[in-house]
Amino acid sequence: MRSNQPLSEITGKPAQVWGNILIPAKGQMTVEVTGDTLQATLKTYLEKKDTWIRIQNIDSVETQEAPIYALLGTGASCIFFALGLLAHSFLGGLIIIGLGVALIVYAITNKNRYLAIHSHRNSIVIFMNKPPEVYQQFAMGVLALSRKLNTPSSMQTKPAQNSVQVN
Repeated sequence: MRSNQPLSEITGKPAQVWGNILIPAKGQMTVEVTGDTLQATLKTYLEKKDTWIRIQNIDSVETQEAPIYALLGTGASCIFFALGLLAHSFLGGLIIIGLGVALIVYAITNKNRYLAIHSHRNSIVIFMNKPPEVYQQFAMGVLALSRKLNTPSSMQTKPAQNSVQVN
């Protein structure tokens, strides 16, 4: 049974940045709504890191699904290397081509999916280990709470204005 209640906590793998690419890192990350803040807790073998972001400061939330680019590059390199090797060793070239194709297929079918929450000065990136719908539900709940906290209190309790006819 699926609930429409916003989730207050999600878990996944933390992100590590290599150049312009995000990759899953070792450890466990938990992101939870605590009052009017978003608390991210990162636990690895040797350290524990807590980050708090005011929900009012959240600018945007994004989800992304992308192939594993390192494996795509390695697979393509294997195929190009094997094409040069075919003239010398036909069987060896075919084996390496098969390996390259397998790497490319694996990279495309096993995509990395992550959720990124951006604030004015900080970003929280968590790789998904559950269905994307769970993370999207959490993101929509956080954005709704941000919208609610950023709406002035006079507008929240203000009744709808009646239309006035001008003659």
